Amino acid sequence: MLRGTHHVGFTVPNLDRSVAFYSALFETEPFIKAIFDKPYTAEQIGYPGARLYIALYHIPNSTVLLELIEYLEPVGEMVDIESKNPGTAHLCLSSTDLAADFERFVSLGATPRSKGPVTITHGPNKGKRVGYFRDPEGITLELLEVAPVA
Repeated sequence: MLRGTHHVGFTVPNLDRSVAFYSALFETEPFIKAIFDKPYTAEQIGYPGARLYIALYHIPNSTVLLELIEYLEPVGEMVDIESKNPGTAHLCLSSTDLAADFERFVSLGATPRSKGPVTITHGPNKGKRVGYFRDPEGITLELLEVAPVA
């Protein structure tokens, strides 16, 4: 029986660079940052001799974890992670102050896809504001405005 979401993972070309960005963004260090090279790792992912450099974060105010993975063995190749391409993914984070967080993302090195927050005019999030970004490694991040918790 499914019980929810445990984590979201992204493969990155340079874990240390990603850790610098997400540590600043989440204002905390990863709770795990280590090389995973035990036999179960290779068996689990299907790459004999696999060595993964992994960082895990608690996403603030969430039960979902963020996992960042750099493949040390086998070494991968960059793919086109443009958000329009099938098979790509993004991470959507909630914000109670979208204008401030939009500027904060930019100051930390994220590249915005719009000049500022965009108001949603249709659908289930009508009236909220949103922003799309690329982190320094090109991963798409979305910021969605939510009401402050009372």
